[in-house]
Amino acid sequence: MAYCRVNYLTSLISGLVIATGLILGQSTTQKSLAQTTSINGAGSSFAAPLYVGVPGGLPAFSPKGSWFNTYGVGNPTSLNPPGPINSSVTFRYAAVGSGKGITAFLTQTPPAGTPTIPTPVSFGATDDPLTGTEIVTGGPNAGPFIQVPVAGGAIAVAYNSSGLTVPTGGIKFSQATYCAIFNGNIKNWNDTRIRADNGGAIIAVNKALTVVRREDSSGSTFALSSHLNTICQSATVPAASVWTRGVGPKSAPPPVCPPTPADTVCWPSAFLKATGGGAVADLIKATSGGIGYVDSATSLAKSLPSSVLRNKSGKYISPSPTSISAAFAGVTDTDTADRRIKIQVTNPTDPGAYPIVTATYLLFYDKYADVKVANGIKGFIKWAVGVPPVPASPNPNSIATSRGYAPLPDAIKTKVVDVVNRCVDTTVDPTSACVP
Repeated sequence: MAYCRVNYLTSLISGLVIATGLILGQSTTQKSLAQTTSINGAGSSFAAPLYVGVPGGLPAFSPKGSWFNTYGVGNPTSLNPPGPINSSVTFRYAAVGSGKGITAFLTQTPPAGTPTIPTPVSFGATDDPLTGTEIVTGGPNAGPFIQVPVAGGAIAVAYNSSGLTVPTGGIKFSQATYCAIFNGNIKNWNDTRIRADNGGAIIAVNKALTVVRREDSSGSTFALSSHLNTICQSATVPAASVWTRGVGPKSAPPPVCPPTPADTVCWPSAFLKATGGGAVADLIKATSGGIGYVDSATSLAKSLPSSVLRNKSGKYISPSPTSISAAFAGVTDTDTADRRIKIQVTNPTDPGAYPIVTATYLLFYDKYADVKVANGIKGFIKWAVGVPPVPASPNPNSIATSRGYAPLPDAIKTKVVDVVNRCVDTTVDPTSACVP
């Protein structure tokens, strides 16, 4: 790995992360938070370490110093300093996964169960960008939605190293090999394809290789399946490893598919499954010979080694902020709508790029019932995306890279700030384009 790993509690991506976004029992904290405007959101577990950190985690992933607890009043206020940059707002966030977050945002209904957030819903978070056909319902906010990327991250192919002989520099996989792994065609760590990728080294004499996948609707599944659908089609991939299992955030095993439903990946039935990135990581750690896909922040946090993957240029690269940035170099917006920005890289060409990356997005409303919420969102975006000159302290880019994420290219950052400044307000802008 190109950067260090840290270890912290199972709650990274699951329910307990909401504790950083809820008012705790101290009366002084309640009084302070009561004087602020609450900006409430739900969604991506991939981005939770960046937005709100992890209660009980080590300093690298602490709630203190996370984006939301730096920009706004911390929850509790002991999570400041650094910050608050804006003492009139506080952010509350429920890391329930992209699918549930999108539903909460579009229906303006907080996610049921735990974790959850107070009403009203102010924003959503997803790693699976929306298409524009989705409709906002309910209230009090209205209008077409706004979608902007705020940071880049990697999907790590993490594994349980117990009982394996790991070569110096990590276990390497060519694209043909990890196409075979996720198609269920490699079932033992002593497979000849794995040995060939690692200079003939025997990783294990005879150990079953067991894949762990996401069970819930996940932006990580969308990012991985989009990548596999691109690379597992080449002439170098045997017919059995060609990707025909679908692309999307949802997961399903037989007998639900085939045929594969829309926006769904039809995984081999032998794969293990878990809900949430943190739970996937935990199941990999608990499974002898386990391997699976998790966001790079979770891989770091759970002390899981990440595979070194061969990219399009033929270089073997580990996930890191530097290799994520290289993957997004020169990326452009592919969404023609004025209110939405979409950047997707399914097989990056830069020699230094890690091959499986995704942007994480925030979703906002066109019309907010409360001008203070709209202004708080504008202020947060202007600070967080770090349009040059980047604030020296607290530096949002430094916060992102220290937690395993990568800032986006300056051209995308500038466009993000422009879209939010023009579109997020208290009126419904014309359908064709937002107005200043």
